[in-house]
Amino acid sequence: MSNASPNAPPTPALFSQYRKGEGVYDELYDASGVRGAWRPFVQAIEGLGVEGFKRRWQQANRALNRNGLAYSSWKENEKEARPWELDPIPLLIASEDWDIAVKGLQQRARLLEAILTDIYGHQELMKSGVLPPEVVFSHPGFCRPFHRQRPPANHFLHFYAADMARAPNGKWWVLADRTEAPSGAGFVLENRLIQSRTLPTIFHQANVQRLAQYFLAFKRAVAAAAPRVENPRVVILSQGSGGPNYFEDAYLARYLGYTLVEASDLAIRNHRVMLKTLGGLIQVDVIIRRPNSDQCDSLELSHTAEGVPGLLQASRNGNVAVINPLGSGLVESPIFMAFMPKLCQELFGEPLLMPGVATWWCGDPGQMDHVLANLDTLIVKRSYRMRGRELAFANMVRNQSREATIKMIRSDPHQYVGQEVVKRSTCPVWKSQGIAPAPIAMRAFAVASGDDFEVMQGGLVRVSAAPDPLEMSILAGEKSKDAWILSQGPVNRVSLLKKAGGPIDLKRTGGELPSRVAENLFWLGRNLERADVCARLLRATIVRLTSESILEEQPETPALLRALADIGQIETGYGIEEIRKQLPPLETALPPAVFDASDSFSLRAIVTEIFRLTTRSRDRVSSDSWRILHRIDKSFTPPAVGQWDLSDLLTLLDDLILDLAAFSGIVSESMTRTQIYYFLDMGRRIERALQQVRLLRNCLIEPTGDLTAILEALLEISDSSMTYRSRYLADVQMPAVLDLLLTDETNPRSIARQLVQLLDHVNALPHNTSSGLFSLEQRLAMTLLNETRMCDVTAFRESEDLNPNAPLSLLLQDIESLLPKLADALSNRYLVHAGAQVQLTEIRS
Repeated sequence: MSNASPNAPPTPALFSQYRKGEGVYDELYDASGVRGAWRPFVQAIEGLGVEGFKRRWQQANRALNRNGLAYSSWKENEKEARPWELDPIPLLIASEDWDIAVKGLQQRARLLEAILTDIYGHQELMKSGVLPPEVVFSHPGFCRPFHRQRPPANHFLHFYAADMARAPNGKWWVLADRTEAPSGAGFVLENRLIQSRTLPTIFHQANVQRLAQYFLAFKRAVAAAAPRVENPRVVILSQGSGGPNYFEDAYLARYLGYTLVEASDLAIRNHRVMLKTLGGLIQVDVIIRRPNSDQCDSLELSHTAEGVPGLLQASRNGNVAVINPLGSGLVESPIFMAFMPKLCQELFGEPLLMPGVATWWCGDPGQMDHVLANLDTLIVKRSYRMRGRELAFANMVRNQSREATIKMIRSDPHQYVGQEVVKRSTCPVWKSQGIAPAPIAMRAFAVASGDDFEVMQGGLVRVSAAPDPLEMSILAGEKSKDAWILSQGPVNRVSLLKKAGGPIDLKRTGGELPSRVAENLFWLGRNLERADVCARLLRATIVRLTSESILEEQPETPALLRALADIGQIETGYGIEEIRKQLPPLETALPPAVFDASDSFSLRAIVTEIFRLTTRSRDRVSSDSWRILHRIDKSFTPPAVGQWDLSDLLTLLDDLILDLAAFSGIVSESMTRTQIYYFLDMGRRIERALQQVRLLRNCLIEPTGDLTAILEALLEISDSSMTYRSRYLADVQMPAVLDLLLTDETNPRSIARQLVQLLDHVNALPHNTSSGLFSLEQRLAMTLLNETRMCDVTAFRESEDLNPNAPLSLLLQDIESLLPKLADALSNRYLVHAGAQVQLTEIRS
C-alpha cells in the first residue's frame, strides 16, 4: 500500500472516491501514498467491508440519539437543540508529530499566563511599551474589579484551549486562544466513548493514547486550587439548561464527580460562597466557572443582572477559588495575536514554538494600510472578543460591500484586526457518496500541572469548509471527529478511581442536594404523573370512540368527557351535552388538541415540560432514565407527513404509558432512597393523589348514566381492573371500588397509598431536631392520611350518597384542598432559602 500513487485510492471499497486535495496538507496521504500512521487503520477498516462499516456506524448514531448529545443552534429559525454529529473516521496523529504540538501548546499556555499575571499585576509590559496600553485599557473585558484577586495556586490560567489547524507544509498553527472558560472537553469524552465502542478491536490495536490522564491532571489542578486541603467542595457553575454548553457541563459534572450548580444555587455569607441545599447552606471551596467573567457578579459588575452578588470579594479574600479567575478571558481577543511573537521574546527570551495565524491590528497605521490593501485575502474581526457575541459581526462583514468594510475600519481602526486565512488540512470524512476529503480544525486542551501545563492526548476535531472560528463551526452544525494520538507501544491504563487510602466516613444522606435541583425533581415527578393520568384517560376515551357503539350511547361517556375537560385535554364545552352538539366532532378535534404545544395543559406540552425538567437535572438522573425520557420527547409526536387519525394517537398513547411505566420501574428499583428520590417521589405522590381525587369527583359526584359502567371505567383508567376481578369477580359495586381506589393502602394506585408514602417521605426530610413539635408539612400529611383512613366506604351505597354535600364529596374536597397546601409547605421550607435581613444602615460605601 505504501507504493500507491498520491491520487490512488488506498482500498477499492470504502476509499474509492477519496482524492487528495491540491494545495493543502492531507492527513491521509503523503507524497508516497497512505501515511504510515494510517496504514493499519485503513487495512482494518477495509476488513470490515462497506456494509459492516455502515452497520456499525448506524449503531453509533443510535447511541448518540439515545444519549441526547446535542448543542444549541445559532440560527434564528431553529429553536431547539440539534443532535451532535460524529464522523465515523477518526483523525489519526502519530505520537512524534503530536509531541511537537504539545511543546508549542505548553509554551503558549505559559506565555498567556505570564501576560495575565503582568496585566493584573505590575503591568511592566505596558510600561515598557512592548504591549501598547491602549490595547488593554480599551478592552471592554478589562475591569478594575478583577484586580486584587488571589489567583488559586498562584495560577491566573488553570485551563487553556487552542484552536489549531495545519498549514499546507504540515505545521500546526494556532487560530485562536481560549482562556475564558474553554469548552469542548465533554464533547471529546463523548466522541471517544462512541468511537471506541464502534470500532473496539481497531481502537485497542491502534494503541490510542487515553484521555483519562488529562482529566486526572484536571482534578489535581482543582484540588491544588482549593483553600481547604481536606476534601474540598467543588462545583461547576453552569449557565443553565438554556446555555449552549449545558450538555457538556452536566456530562463533566457526572464524570468528574462535581456538583453542577447555577448562579441561583449560590449565596454569599460573610464573604464565603455557600451552596443552598436541603440541609441548609454548605460552604463551596472551588468554582469551575462556565459563564463569561462579566456574568459572574451582579454586585461589582453593575452592567449585568446575572451571577452571584459578592463573588469577587469572596475571591479576593481567598475564601473561594474561581477557575479560571475572573478576567482571564482578556488575552483570548484577536488583538493579542498581533503581539504574541514580541511578547514571547520579551518574557521568555525565545521565539514562539507554534506560530499563531498572522494578525494585523488596525490601530497601527502601517498595519491598517496592509489590511485595507488585502481585504480580499484577509478576515476582518473585532479586536476584542466577547464570548458568544461574534456570530452576528462575522455575518455582517461577510454580507456587506468592500466599501462599507473600509469605511467601518477607518471610522474606528483600534476596534478591528485583519487575519490571514489558513488553508486547513483535509481528512477523510464519511459522506453519503462515500469517503471524501474535507477541511478540519482541532481544539486542543491543556491544564496547569505544577509549573507547566499538561496537554490532553486528543482533542475536539471539527469538519468545516468555512474559515470561521470553531464556535461557529460547532453552532453551524458541522460534524466532529475523535482524535487518536497513536502511541509507538502499548498504552498504560489510566482510571479516575482513587486508590485505596485511609478510612472514610460512611454516609447515607443526600442533604447536599441543591434546592433548585430538588424543586426540578419535585415538579418532574408531578408532570410525570400528570402525563400518565392524561394518557390513560385519553386512551380510555379513544377506545370508546373507536368501538362499534356510538360514543353518546355509552353510559360512561359524560363522566369521561367531564374528566378530560377538567384536566384541560379538551374544551370544557365537550363536558356539557348541549354545548357538545354545537362543537366539531370529538373524533376530529381530539388529536390536534393532544399535540397543541401552545396549550400548556395539552399532553404534548406536559411531555415538553418533562423533558425540560429532566434536562435541568441531567446530572442527577441515571443514563437509562435519561434515555427513556429523551425517547418519550422524541417519539410522542404526530406523523410528519400523511393523514393520521385516532388509531395513530392510540398507538402513541400506548407507547407513552409503557415508557412512563419503565421510568417508574427504574425509579423504584434503582434510585437510592435519599433526598433526590424523596422529592421526585413526593411530586409523583401528590400529583397521583390529586388526579385520582379529581377523577373520582368528576365520575362519581352527581353521576349521569349507568353507575356500573362508570365504575368499570374508573378501574380501567386506574389500572386496577385485574386486582378488582381477582377479588370480586364481575360483581362491580361502589363500596368495593371506592375501597380499592380510595382507602386500600396496598393498592399502588389508591389515594391512601399515596398519602402513606408522602408521610414517610416528609418524616425522612431534614427537620429542626431541637423542636418537639411536628412541622407544618408533617401535620398536613398526617391530617390527609388520617381523614382518608377514617372514611367508611361501606356507607356509600345509594345514589344520594353521591350528591355534592354528601360525606364522600366533602372528603374529596378536603383532600383536594389540603394537597396543594402540603406542596406549598414543602416548597417554603426546603426549596426557598431567604438570606439574613440587612438594614440599609448597615450598607457601607
